[in-house]
Amino acid sequence: MQLGLFSSPDNAEKLVADLKKRGITARTETRVQLGPFRTRAEAEEAMQRLRALGYQPLLIPAGQR
Repeated sequence: MQLGLFSSPDNAEKLVADLKKRGITARTETRVQLGPFRTRAEAEEAMQRLRALGYQPLLIPAGQR
């Protein structure tokens, strides 16, 4: 379950600390995102370039993080 999405790692850690104080086990994860892209075609083109470089990108539509 995702409880928050933060651009600042410090804010994410503060939330984790607060939850732990309340007896709730929580953890953070790190993600690297590209975009936003104006169109799906633009995103797919970027994915092709990344695949050619040996990466395995995953396209997640907006609002489904």
